[in-house]
Amino acid sequence: MKRVAIAVAVTVAFGGSAIAADLGRAPVPYSPAYVPFSWTGFYVGAHLGGAWSESGWGDDWGAGWAGGHDASGFIGGGQIGYNYQFGQWVVGVEGDMSWTDLGGTDWGGIGWSGGSDINWIATLTGRVGYAIDNTLIYVKGGAAFADVERWVAYNGGTVFKDSDTRTGWTIGAGVEWAFAQNWSAKLEYNYLDFGSDRADFTYADTAYGVSSDHQIHAVKLGINYRF
Repeated sequence: MKRVAIAVAVTVAFGGSAIAADLGRAPVPYSPAYVPFSWTGFYVGAHLGGAWSESGWGDDWGAGWAGGHDASGFIGGGQIGYNYQFGQWVVGVEGDMSWTDLGGTDWGGIGWSGGSDINWIATLTGRVGYAIDNTLIYVKGGAAFADVERWVAYNGGTVFKDSDTRTGWTIGAGVEWAFAQNWSAKLEYNYLDFGSDRADFTYADTAYGVSSDHQIHAVKLGINYRF
């Protein structure tokens, strides 16, 4: 009986110590698993910025109707697109449109002058980027469009005017930073080239032909909401 009593006492003593140790142990705080940021999904946004254009004119009969001008102005518009991320690489497609106020007189002569105005520009591009968590560095390229008005005047009176949607190409690069779960801001540069386009008109029973080319540099600061 004495041995049994000693065994029971030892068991109670050690069991009580273990229970007391468990009760006194601090709880381990819950730490959720890290979820990397993802750029996958649709987005819409808006942008503001500036642009400068290089326009040139030339005639095809050697009358000296040649020249050009550099113009700068404001741009503003919107964009919509989709990204897909695999690993740290991001591919996507984006369309944007910007209103502009680029224009001026391209050339002048004895009684004659000519100029152009660009009312809006738009692009449809593919994007390839490299993501460093919530920062995306990317390049883009594709098709470009612009609404171009051209005019020719003689002694202050307009003798020819046309308006056309020009098609060209664009390349660009930028960086985008996601500052919240669904919001991101970007800084982007684009170069747009619309090549040369011929215009024919008749004045005083004489046929004339001129060609014009247009290149645009644009810098945009934008914001996107990602779904």
